[in-house]
Amino acid sequence: MSKFAKLVHTLKEGEGEGRIQGKSRREDYTALKVYIPRDLHRQLKLKAVEEGKEISELVEEAIRRVLKQ
Repeated sequence: MSKFAKLVHTLKEGEGEGRIQGKSRREDYTALKVYIPRDLHRQLKLKAVEEGKEISELVEEAIRRVLKQ
């Protein structure tokens, strides 16, 4: 679920103060910088929008699939 979708859900449910802790502030996450071709990045962005996810979610899923093999 994207940050926006989580925020909307949180506000609709009246949970908390509507503040969601981003992954950059979580101790169980770390940043990863990679270089990919522009066309691949564009496709990834479109896929994220289609699925209502963040790019980082798609990348995490892909990495988990590769490591599972």
